[in-house]
Amino acid sequence: MNTLRDAVREYLEMRRGLGFKLREAGNGLIDFVTFLEQHKASFITQALVLEWVQQPLNARPAYSEFSASLREVG
Repeated sequence: MNTLRDAVREYLEMRRGLGFKLREAGNGLIDFVTFLEQHKASFITQALVLEWVQQPLNARPAYSEFSASLREVG
């Protein structure tokens, strides 16, 4: 079974293979997956996205570009 972490790794590998750097966004995705794993989530829910983006900035690394894109989801 493909885990969220595996899916993110595959996604980043594919996009980087196409020439995208995705440094900040890639770190943000990994950080988000870590948060989901800590909540034992096997899929992404709107509630978990909202919980993650509403955390105090010192509770998670500040990946402004990635965080901003997730804020648009909520």
